Amino acid sequence: MNISWVFADSIVLDPLADVQKIKEIGSIWGSWKTWRSCQTDNVICHDLPKSEELIKRNFHLNCNFYISNLNWITLDRPDGVKLYEGAFVDEFQPEEIIAMYLAASQSDIVLLLGFDWQEREKNPNRLEEHKFQAYRSLISNAIRNNPEVQWVLVDHKEPVMKMLVKLENLTIDSMENCLELKDL
Repeated sequence: MNISWVFADSIVLDPLADVQKIKEIGSIWGSWKTWRSCQTDNVICHDLPKSEELIKRNFHLNCNFYISNLNWITLDRPDGVKLYEGAFVDEFQPEEIIAMYLAASQSDIVLLLGFDWQEREKNPNRLEEHKFQAYRSLISNAIRNNPEVQWVLVDHKEPVMKMLVKLENLTIDSMENCLELKDL
């Protein structure tokens, strides 16, 4: 059984959390923003200037570093960098969505940590509301388009968005229970 973690961009990992125990269960996927604090194994960067900066600093030698195929071509096809296809018109935390899809492509179970998927009131700012609607749709599509994957939202305290509750392959569980998966 293949298990992966996907960490949210805004994750604040418990200072007492043992990252090595987490990695014994499965590799960690997340954005470049998670690497320093979480020792992310598979790092995604969708932003061209940030990708260029990280490659110049040889960041891709420290992890599995993923950038879009278009950015890879623009940056003269750097060696040692992994690729994904696709583009985002509405860029609202694209690395999280990309990490979800990439982790799902090689996992039976995807553990989602640090996400805030609670139901929210409609934002009066139409642009912000549009961005959030796009993000919610992308989350829902990632889970729905991978029905063979069991998605587990870890330590999510608030009620989950209504559109996600109905998805049969999404559950909520505690970090304590998820850490027991290493014994499977």
